[in-house]
Order: sequence, then C-alpha cells, then structure tokens
Amino acid sequence: MLVKPNEILAEALNMQYAVGAFNTYHLEVSQAILWAAQEQQSPVIIQTSESAIKYAGLPQIVAIVTTLAKEIDVPVVLHLDHGKSLEQAKACIEAGYTSVMIDAGTEPLEKNIAIVKEVVTAAHQRGVWVEAELGAILGVEGALGLGGEKTPEDMMTKPAQAREFVEKTGIDALAVSVGTIHGAFSGQEYIRWQILEELEKELPNFPLVVHGASGIEAKDLAKVALTNVCKVNVDTEVRIAFEAAVKSYFDEAHKKVDPRAILRPARDAAQAVVAEKMKIFGSAGRAK
Repeated sequence: MLVKPNEILAEALNMQYAVGAFNTYHLEVSQAILWAAQEQQSPVIIQTSESAIKYAGLPQIVAIVTTLAKEIDVPVVLHLDHGKSLEQAKACIEAGYTSVMIDAGTEPLEKNIAIVKEVVTAAHQRGVWVEAELGAILGVEGALGLGGEKTPEDMMTKPAQAREFVEKTGIDALAVSVGTIHGAFSGQEYIRWQILEELEKELPNFPLVVHGASGIEAKDLAKVALTNVCKVNVDTEVRIAFEAAVKSYFDEAHKKVDPRAILRPARDAAQAVVAEKMKIFGSAGRAK
C-alpha cells in the first residue's frame, strides 16, 4: 500500500531506526524491493532517478510499483530520487509519487533555497513530502563498483547552515553530505560522526537522509540508524548483486536462453541484499 513518508519516518525517527530507500528501474528490481519488505515486514521507500524514469517510462514505473504495493501489507513510499527540476518533480507528483527530492545541492545556498521553495510549494499543495540536499554527495551515481570520486571536505553539509535552510525552504527531510559517496565505493568512505552530531543539535527531531550507503560497514549503518537519520539510500549494492547473478547464468552452459531463468536468480539476489539492509537499519518487523 502506498503511503506518505510521514506515516513511517516519524516513527523511525522516534524509535531510532531507519527506513531503507532502494532504487528501481524495472519489474524485477521492483519485485525484489517490495517482496523483501513483505518478507521482513518492513516499511520501505522505493525510488526512481530521472534516468530510470527515462528508461522505463513514468506511467509504466508508477503502474508497476502501485500494482505490487497493493499486493503486500506493508507501507510503501514511492519517491523521486535526485530530481533536478521543478518540472520533473511536478510530473512525478501528478503521476502519484508520495515523496520527491529536489537536488540543487551544488548550487550556492541562496539559489538552492529558491529552487527548493518552488518545489515545496507545488508538492505541499498535493500533500507530497519534499527532500532536499544541503552540501553535495559526489561519486558516480549508478556505477557498479568501478571506483568513484570522494566527496571533498568543502562539499560536506555545513551544520551552521542547516537550520536556515530548513526554515526558509519548508522541506520535510534533509539529505546530508557526511562522507559517503554515490555509486561505486572504495572502502575508504566513512561517516563523519561529528557533522551528524552537530546537525542533530541544529535540527533536533528533524528527519535526516544519508545517500550513498553502499559499501558502508554494517556496524556503521546500524549506528547511523540510531541518529536522526531515518532514511538511508542504497542502490549500487543491489545492482551489483543483480548483475552478478546474471553473469553467473551466462558463465554456465545452457541449451536455450529463457529470460525468466536469467532474471529470476538476479531478482532473488537483489531481494536478499534489500532484506539484509532492512535488518541492519532496524526496520524489519516495524511495518504497521
């Protein structure tokens, strides 16, 4: 069942766990994410990037997610990940998304605020949540473990700007840059706990979001979930599991090619990754 983020993130914040946000692009990954949520009895956020929407089609991806969400009894949020324009956010709102992200984090602060305010106005008229980014999270979005650019110190979220940003924009959740990177990971990324602590002081009881969680150690992700971070984005690890299962199929000898035989184990592998993250985040068994 599709719900709005406040129905699950408020409890996650209060009870000190996080809800996983997993990217989808087509039927099999959507099934993997939502079936894992059902299996783990976990609330879940399923999200699409602009490139995924371009690949699958907006009406088509909405139809897939909403149909699957009706078949399970856990709360599901459909979220736009890293929307780059007011037009894209509006299109997703009209299509039935219950949450959108507008990403203007690389812009100067005042321009970031102005862009985000426009999206907040449009979204809140329809009761849709808005996530925005302060600071910037680098790396290669959607890469498959092939290396990535580390986020420099000067692009980390500045806690002193956080309260102003939230108050002036009216956003519902803040994506923060605290040392993680998008896409590929080298094992050298780590979470800047001091920045998180300072953000919690500036924004007590306000939902924070961490992107680029692939490759972060389980113990650190579990620790993050005990902070004000109540949404954690995971994409690359799911992709890697899916790709590895497909590769394994073709590494073996098959007399005929059956797309279902190729995609079923890939879907299962992706589902296993999602289920494990839900356990780490503490959201397993929290569905209501």
